Amino acid sequence: MMKIDRVVCSVGRSGYFHIDFAALRSGVTSDGFIYDGEPQTPGFTKIVEPADAISVMLVLDDGQVGFGDCCDVVFAGVSGRDPVLRGHENLPMLEGEVAGRLCGRDVSDFRSLAQELDNFVYQGHRLHVALRYGLTQAILHAVALTNRETMAEVLAREYDTTLSTTPIPISVSCEPDDARQLDRMILKQPAILPHTYFTDVEQLGRDGEKLLEHIRHLSSRVKAIGGAAYTPALHFDFYGVLGELFSGDTAEIATLIGRATTAAGPLPLLIESPVLEESQKAQIDSLRKLRCALRKAGVNAGIIADDWCNSIDDIRLFADQEASDYVQIKMPDLGGVNNSMEAVLYCKAHGMGAFLGGSANETDQSTRISMHIALASRPDFIGSKPGLGGDEALMIQSNEMGRTLELIRRRRQSA
Repeated sequence: MMKIDRVVCSVGRSGYFHIDFAALRSGVTSDGFIYDGEPQTPGFTKIVEPADAISVMLVLDDGQVGFGDCCDVVFAGVSGRDPVLRGHENLPMLEGEVAGRLCGRDVSDFRSLAQELDNFVYQGHRLHVALRYGLTQAILHAVALTNRETMAEVLAREYDTTLSTTPIPISVSCEPDDARQLDRMILKQPAILPHTYFTDVEQLGRDGEKLLEHIRHLSSRVKAIGGAAYTPALHFDFYGVLGELFSGDTAEIATLIGRATTAAGPLPLLIESPVLEESQKAQIDSLRKLRCALRKAGVNAGIIADDWCNSIDDIRLFADQEASDYVQIKMPDLGGVNNSMEAVLYCKAHGMGAFLGGSANETDQSTRISMHIALASRPDFIGSKPGLGGDEALMIQSNEMGRTLELIRRRRQSA
């Protein structure tokens, strides 16, 4: 029996930034990567801030160390999300009350201890989602070390799932104005790209013509560089600006999406967060209405829900309401990684597409552990992370899945 001897924490860097989404939507002026104006979301001191991560290290009684990274999303504090994570503010509690709860605990089993920490109440509240995210990563890593197996095998055994035998498709994120990055990603031929984001109606054009031209260019570039055999899905994240462009007119939004599918040619289209409402109910209603309009018009585009779909209970609700074709399971927003595992399984069991996502604001370690959750739960596709560079995320994710699959294959061969 292996036990946790002590808990050690260090504050480090995340893979990206915190950005005040409310300030962006208010029309602040950009100055390079920063913005002029005052932050509007509680917890922000500037509109754009470098973000913290906290590494939680569980030192086991044989000296091995299981660790995970606490990190949150870029647009923290909006659409029902927890406020921005501040690293040093949380160290006393992590190395005090939380460490006291963990030290001496057996780490032969992941699920029960993860659920306990995910539900731990401190001073009347559950821990910040980022802390629950990192703590449960560390527990999963420690359990894998104890049992001398991969984290994917731990999850498959405890949740009674069948491990994937191939890597899970990746949706690679590209900056909207970086043509060289786009070319690099096409050369590497991920299953889905560019996961380009739009946060301002000006990026779309008065009636969407800028968007359509962008899609036509992207489709032609894929053909020119990738060849006829490479037909990735095109993934775009709108943060509600399609709804803003047409003042919430569902018919107009559906018409533009239809034109976008034509512009994409043979490449399938994924549309994330086309509308953004002020409440969860309104968000579900708007997405359902748009999905029905697209079906009626014969437009074959997959709608992805993100905002107002933060917790595992939210994901269950969106799935039950058939609000979209896919939901993004944005892992840091769900807290414990046990919730992400269960969210994918719930979606698969209830006919909802599962996009196991996350944030550019994550770390190398949270990303590696996410790959094990993906292999054990088998979502439809996963989002690239950390950062928005593309190359680094694709490397970390592809290599971690490749290593894990080969280790499992060799072990089974010799069994």
